[in-house]
Amino acid sequence: MAMDYREFISKDKSMLIAPAGYGKTHTIIECLRVSDGRQLVLTHTHAGIASINEKIRKEKVPASKFSIETISGFTQKYVLAFCRADEIPSQDDAKAYHPFIIRKAIELFAMQPIRGILKSTYAGLFVDEYQDCTLSQHELVTQLCGILPTRILGDHMQGIFDFNDDLVDLTDPSHLGGFLENRYTLDQPKRWEASNAKLGEDIKAVRGSLERGEQIDFSKHESIELHVHKEIEVYDMRSDYYKKLGAMRNLNGVLLIHPDNFGLAPRKKITSLFNNAFRLLESVDDPDFYALAREVDACKPEDALKCVSRLAYALFNSTALKTWLNERGFIRKSQEAEQKAIAPVRAAAERFARSMSFLDLATVLRMLRRLPKVVCYRYELFHSLVGALENAHHGSLSAYESMVAWRNKMRRIGRKAEGRSFGTTLLTKGLEFDTVVILNAQKFTCPKNLYVAISRAKKRLIIFSSTPIISPYKLKG
Repeated sequence: MAMDYREFISKDKSMLIAPAGYGKTHTIIECLRVSDGRQLVLTHTHAGIASINEKIRKEKVPASKFSIETISGFTQKYVLAFCRADEIPSQDDAKAYHPFIIRKAIELFAMQPIRGILKSTYAGLFVDEYQDCTLSQHELVTQLCGILPTRILGDHMQGIFDFNDDLVDLTDPSHLGGFLENRYTLDQPKRWEASNAKLGEDIKAVRGSLERGEQIDFSKHESIELHVHKEIEVYDMRSDYYKKLGAMRNLNGVLLIHPDNFGLAPRKKITSLFNNAFRLLESVDDPDFYALAREVDACKPEDALKCVSRLAYALFNSTALKTWLNERGFIRKSQEAEQKAIAPVRAAAERFARSMSFLDLATVLRMLRRLPKVVCYRYELFHSLVGALENAHHGSLSAYESMVAWRNKMRRIGRKAEGRSFGTTLLTKGLEFDTVVILNAQKFTCPKNLYVAISRAKKRLIIFSSTPIISPYKLKG
């Protein structure tokens, strides 16, 4: 039976449960079409914002009908507007900052003047990926329920953001109350209907096995391409693993997913093998964004060249940099071609040492990136730092203040991931790619993370594993 979108939005509280690719975003779009007034759509990641935005625009829903933000960005906007700056923790202290923002937002949304602002701004609320809401975020949404008709959408098998706080239970009446009384479900895979229907059915079958706690034998699913290799073989250019993964460089719309959600080093090491053919995706609040900005602010004229060197080694490949820079500054070159290449960069760096201008430092970093064989593995970090430095110069801000503003802008507008990208499940949740390549599948220890990973694929799903049969469950000790 087709879903009745008008009925879904007619309730003060309603809930939609749907696996990945079954039509949650389509439901949001159709609800926006038939709704009155401006709807607030909240999600969890800036990648998710970009994905939803792109789909809504393709469907030509008028911009006046919606506003899309992350929960973090939306609450932050109000807290920064109505709270004193000296009571807000530093933004690079994520463990203190984000809980404070949510707690303060709950207090603010209980105040009648702010409730009036929200009610006059929005006609309704949609919260996507609700399974990733912490209990404190759920308390926030409960507060908003008293202001706006609220629709939540989620899937228990995609609840992977559970490392800071307990997550809401989508089946618990004590958590969800009135939402369970108006519960809707979607049960057919839609994402794959036109591109690869068999893949949709195989992903559905794997999901069922994961829910039952069974081992996963990828060799039994014809639409899933399985390559069994030892993990170490990827670093051997003569190996089939290296050659097969290298062939992915010739594809557009390919996403590589690594099972390590918290370490950048494994992804950086692999992408270096293929000369940066796969762009590393970054967390919106990676500490390195703020640490590099603080380092710039602390730099003194006598240490300017050392600062340039430290920034360069954080951004670019060290193998190439060693021919141009060491920890003290620039290396003298004897060959004429190398002298010609480095001379303008050295001059720009010396100009920065005299001026201590953020704009001059941004120029130096751009010039370093263009040196022979220098590769920027952390493009988003580079782009954010250079952009923050330029904005700091024009806005008379510190580098740190400008970086905070830059990353907050990313939090609001989202980040579109396309081309050839390399991420983790936490960084790619909500995205879709024609081809998804899972590396080291045998290392997944969480069934939800594995399900999120495989369900990103629209046309091709390629698995690299040391064994065809995996058991993605944490061992109980």
